[in-house]
Amino acid sequence: MSARFKPPGQCPACGEWVRRGAAACDDCGACEKSGWSGNTDADGLDLPDDEFDYADFVAREFGGKSSKQALTSNVWWWVALVLLIVLVGAALLPVFR
Repeated sequence: MSARFKPPGQCPACGEWVRRGAAACDDCGACEKSGWSGNTDADGLDLPDDEFDYADFVAREFGGKSSKQALTSNVWWWVALVLLIVLVGAALLPVFR
């Protein structure tokens, strides 16, 4: 890889055409700062590497509700239902008197 490459011309990393005045190769991301190395596709983006376990990440970040959370959620639905029945009953009470 040539550190002296200056566009326009073929990228020394991937062989794609680099236009005049380009700061980096549009195809592979190689640039003068990287020495026109082909290892720059995601350089500086802080993306996960090949060892990243997506399933583990999802479980840690968005793990399912615990049984306590699920129970609390269900209790509130029952409270809302009972409250709605009481309110409807109170509103209809004068009708049936």
